[in-house]
Amino acid sequence: MLTTVSRAAVCAAALLALPSAWAQKTAADIPVETFFKKPQYQQMALSPDSEHLAALTPFKGRNNLVVIDLARRTRSVITSFESLDVANFYWVNNERLCLRVADGEEVSGRQNYRGTYCVDSDGKDLHDFTKLGVRRDSMGGFSSITPLAIANDGSADVYVAMPERTRDSLDVYKFDTKSGRYQILTFDSPGSVQRWVLDRNNVPRVAVSVPDRKSKSAPQYRQIWYRDGADSKWEKIFEAEMIGDAWTVGDAVSPLAFDYDNTTLYVASNIGRDKAAIYKYDTKTRKMGELVYEHPLMDVNDPADLVFSRPLKKLVGIRVDADKPTFKWFDPELDKLQKQLDATYPKTFNYLTLPAASEKKALIYAVSDTDPGMYLLLDRTKPSIEPILKTREWFDPALMAERKFIVYKARDGMEIPAWVTIPRNTSGKNLPLIVNVHGGPWARVYSAVEWGRWPEAQFFASRGYVVLEPEPRGSTGWGKKHFTSSFRQWGQTMQDDINDGALYLVKEGIVDRSRMCIHGGSYGGYAAAMGVTRDPDLWKCGSPFVAVTDLFLFQKVLWSDIAQQSDFFDTDFKKMVGDSSADKEMFTKYSPTKQAANVKANVLLTMGGDDVRVPLIHGEAFRDALEAAGKKVEFVVYRGEGHGYNKEANVTDFYSRLEKFFEANLKK
Repeated sequence: MLTTVSRAAVCAAALLALPSAWAQKTAADIPVETFFKKPQYQQMALSPDSEHLAALTPFKGRNNLVVIDLARRTRSVITSFESLDVANFYWVNNERLCLRVADGEEVSGRQNYRGTYCVDSDGKDLHDFTKLGVRRDSMGGFSSITPLAIANDGSADVYVAMPERTRDSLDVYKFDTKSGRYQILTFDSPGSVQRWVLDRNNVPRVAVSVPDRKSKSAPQYRQIWYRDGADSKWEKIFEAEMIGDAWTVGDAVSPLAFDYDNTTLYVASNIGRDKAAIYKYDTKTRKMGELVYEHPLMDVNDPADLVFSRPLKKLVGIRVDADKPTFKWFDPELDKLQKQLDATYPKTFNYLTLPAASEKKALIYAVSDTDPGMYLLLDRTKPSIEPILKTREWFDPALMAERKFIVYKARDGMEIPAWVTIPRNTSGKNLPLIVNVHGGPWARVYSAVEWGRWPEAQFFASRGYVVLEPEPRGSTGWGKKHFTSSFRQWGQTMQDDINDGALYLVKEGIVDRSRMCIHGGSYGGYAAAMGVTRDPDLWKCGSPFVAVTDLFLFQKVLWSDIAQQSDFFDTDFKKMVGDSSADKEMFTKYSPTKQAANVKANVLLTMGGDDVRVPLIHGEAFRDALEAAGKKVEFVVYRGEGHGYNKEANVTDFYSRLEKFFEANLKK
């Protein structure tokens, strides 16, 4: 059983040194390059026996894998990639890990995977499995070996999904991470499978398939298949129309995980409701059971939200990243421990992670909107908590700005969630504003704690600006109405949502209406470009980057990764955005390149030279249109960058330019 933890039990000594923050008087003193340095450590994870820690750390200019021996207090960097980053990893057993590498990160936070490797915890026996089942997915990213489960028997075996037989469907394999040998477990697959769910004996029992549509004008369906065991026949138990990369347009069920009875299946469902919630589904009776968890604001539909305990053989909790990180523990001991942690560290959200096979130790990640985070080690045998390290020791939380969740009404009554960051040590009144619009737009990007690759809100706030990060209609995670109400609304009600957020802050007295700029990448770049063309008197400046600037180009450019890897522009794009032939008038009205003559604001336009998601022609077309209309535009192309800037020199240059651009346009 878990032992209790008190404030007095917190150890003073740290496993790894915790240097004090640099002597900065205000956040404005922090240089650009320091703001956007990669964390010293991230994604820390205990080995199954809790004797070692693994994490990502900068090495040779890239994120590499480091292993810490807790008994000896030693640290070893066990990979040395120089042209790729380790994006994520997992423990196979107590001595072996597998990892996926990526070349950068998109503005949505999506990784561009480039391979899979497995290695011993001492850095030996590194194997490259990149060539197995490599394909591009429907949105242009690489996928190869997708981990599903570890064997849990001490072996080096894992269960993975790969498109090895066909590029159009994933199969499940038992995979030896030492030898590279693999055995197919889904020879009789229902076909066109995009995701698998294994039971607690690692038997593939549920498949999610997306078969080809019958014609380009026909809808596409998402099917859920179930079987009772490895030798049983597949049965289709759910089907729903889907669109784009979203899970469905309307009512649907998404399988998440089996309980330890191997009969109860946890599913996410929005049948009869706007926001998806977690339910039990009885696979024997084929009936939906009790509601397990729901959140009033958010969809709860991510398998990673569910926390299981193998020693206790049950679902012990659910974590939801909503308006704030929310922890729901069903296990009384874990619930008690969470309350003790929160009492000990009241200023942070405290993520509790249990190792797979041991109850001796647990890992705690304490983080907040103002604190970039610290890892701590809980020894439940003493009990005691020992600080391990800070992720970004160069930030002093006392200097950072508070991030607030708000909901405001758009002009048509739609409720729009958003986060607002107000500069510290200001009056909080009549301040300049930067509206930061996320990419997608059909994505969940922002959250209550924003310390990812680019902590933009804190950076902009440190320079004296209020930062509004809205979730305009179309943003996913906020229910099906919020999502579907964005269809065919680019530049229209979606743009109203953004404007109305800025005007709400003006009405509240927080923002000076004469000093507002709009900023964003990808779809957010489209919104920034559309803002300065559609509403020229509202915005003082605009800074679109890797931006869609022309809806005609968006649909017709055949060398984008989406065009090459899917039929999206011939099918769902017409429903979600429109059609360049049938909707010529709408596309003309809501394409920034076609409305460049309206611009009054100053524009900083930047693009990635190697971007295949939104090719460079979008930036060149907008630049040319602005210059032809006699407008001033600063145009920068970052060579070697894709759909988001990742090289440290380019990141520093980009945000240095933004700093000067906003200062020139927003400071009195």
